[in-house]
Amino acid sequence: MTHRLKTLVLLLLLLPMARAATAADPSSFGVNIHAPQGAELTSQLDRVKAAGLGWVRIDFIWAAIEPRKGRYDWRAYDTLAAAARARGLQVFATIAYTPAWATDGSEITGVPRNPDDWRRICFRAAKRYRGKINYWGLWNEPNLKQFWAGSRDQYIDVILKVGADAVHTGNPAARVGGPELAHLTSNGAVWYDWLRESLLEAGDRLDFITHHLYDNDGNRDVTTKLNDSTLFGGQPSLWQYVPPSVAEVLESTGWTHKPVWLTETGWESSRVGESRQAGYYTGMLEDWFTGNRDRDWIAKIFFYELKDGPDGSYTWGILRSDGSAKPAYGAYQGFVAGH
Repeated sequence: MTHRLKTLVLLLLLLPMARAATAADPSSFGVNIHAPQGAELTSQLDRVKAAGLGWVRIDFIWAAIEPRKGRYDWRAYDTLAAAARARGLQVFATIAYTPAWATDGSEITGVPRNPDDWRRICFRAAKRYRGKINYWGLWNEPNLKQFWAGSRDQYIDVILKVGADAVHTGNPAARVGGPELAHLTSNGAVWYDWLRESLLEAGDRLDFITHHLYDNDGNRDVTTKLNDSTLFGGQPSLWQYVPPSVAEVLESTGWTHKPVWLTETGWESSRVGESRQAGYYTGMLEDWFTGNRDRDWIAKIFFYELKDGPDGSYTWGILRSDGSAKPAYGAYQGFVAGH
């Protein structure tokens, strides 16, 4: 998704370059905020808290933290972690994006030349933020070339396996989620192959599953793609003809006993309208958090995202670029208050 790529570029410019028990789980409700700083950080976290949400998902950018090998600048994330903790918010941090010095490929998307460099940043991050950030994701949408230039096997072997082991070593109380796939099939993205292989080969290293799923037609279509039975749902060899639901892929790998987090979903108000965006939010929450027995396996939803872009280039937020609330903010706040 190009809007995320634009956001990452902005973050890189803004940031200074230079399995034991976990904390109590406060909520099933979250929102993506990237990694704002200064007054914007204060404002956004205050609005998250006021909405009654318990979670924020952030981009934890390796290239910004370690722009030169062995030279670290943690200040942006130190501030963010402390500010979230002060408000009683849990942080889910997706660590990703290769520094130029660490890859023979392109900065951000390139495969780490030495897996030990990736191991080290994951270990150090988990250790540094013990008690502040206990939930970690490993890369964002690696089945899309704009975020990961390597192969599926390289993602599983270098990023997923090495990173999960490093996080668990750095903080034994940490929980690791993945593989954070985009629910797409074009240009080799084939989400169901990536998800099945990731879980079969590295699922024992994960504490929960994360997935991203959007559909412009609304919440019912998102829920259908997550949960419905399909013609060849139990036959992976035929999925190329009729793609399975997420539930069917999980069933095929035996992953029906661990939590599943939908860490990105949402609607762009400039495309569907602000009123319909709010209706989709309410519908999605009612689909999954009102006691439907066949829809109780999604543990958390993180909507994308809190606030529109400053230049109006994307409007996924429940806040407008000037900070005023869209109807979706009130819809989300109202649902959480009632549940």
